[in-house]
Amino acid sequence: MLQSYAFRNRDGLLGIFQKEDDIVHLYVDSQFYTYDCRNWKEWTQQAESDYDQRFAGGDILKPTEKSICYYLLRTCESINIDVLDLVEVKNPGFFFSRISRGSFQFNYVGDSFYQEIRAYQAIQDSLDSLLYVVEPSETNFESYGHKIRELLILACTEVEYLLLRVLIENGYPQKKTYNTTDYIQCLPILKLNEYKVILGQYPNLKIFQPFSNWNNQSPTQTLEWYDAYNSVKHNRGGSLKNANFKNLLDAIAAIHILLEAQYGKNVFHKWTQYKDAKSVFESVSRPEWNPAEISVPIFEGYEIKTNWIGSLQYFACNPIPSRPPKPKCVTCGK
Repeated sequence: MLQSYAFRNRDGLLGIFQKEDDIVHLYVDSQFYTYDCRNWKEWTQQAESDYDQRFAGGDILKPTEKSICYYLLRTCESINIDVLDLVEVKNPGFFFSRISRGSFQFNYVGDSFYQEIRAYQAIQDSLDSLLYVVEPSETNFESYGHKIRELLILACTEVEYLLLRVLIENGYPQKKTYNTTDYIQCLPILKLNEYKVILGQYPNLKIFQPFSNWNNQSPTQTLEWYDAYNSVKHNRGGSLKNANFKNLLDAIAAIHILLEAQYGKNVFHKWTQYKDAKSVFESVSRPEWNPAEISVPIFEGYEIKTNWIGSLQYFACNPIPSRPPKPKCVTCGK
């Protein structure tokens, strides 16, 4: 029987420990992706001896903090071996579609992914052309015009699409039309407000946090760049100044964040990126995930090999609380 656990060490690194019969797999999400496959009998012999009092008398039937600490000591010379926040993973091998949450070896890409990368690349190409005209500086943040408006509309419709896909693929209640009161359901699931990114070739320009102020009380207005998109889409003549350079950069940064949040932190990494997955932005801060929040693959073999069985629907597993009915008027009954 497969037993799967997620944990965090004292330095904050996430890890996975899996035991199936006498075979154990240890994975730590460190800079060099520490992985090892060993035998459970090693722990049994250690726990039943007095050789090291730290481990003597440990549980030999199931993984615990002590046994994982022992394997960390044997495998990871430069990693803190103190195990914290140990949780058992109930559905190893399953994940929520488009919800990476820092999950390990999260590599479920397909046709939709490549379409989204191409769409993002087209937007970046247009931005690159614009940068020959408008220099990225705070002085030019309020610059506006028709080309910026066109690109802002294109970028924000891509943001809408990526948010909508998270909802639809995770069993969100179907509607004829969706808006920011629906899209904001993605905020806590992906922790979008905790991402910080920079414009790669202009790292000192600004730290972009396009979702930092997003809240349920004003789900449209608290996305300033998205609110600007709405105004210039429906009222070009009276709102053209809202199609400014700062709002455009925020909107494109939002695409970068959504692609990372959905497909994994390595999606744009120069050594591990998927084909043509490049971004003008770089993430400098990402959300921290608890062991209980991550999805865990099934590890196989002595060389690192992961197996994902299939996807689950987040909103089917975590239903949205129904809103109480609106009180009726005591006079007219409506």
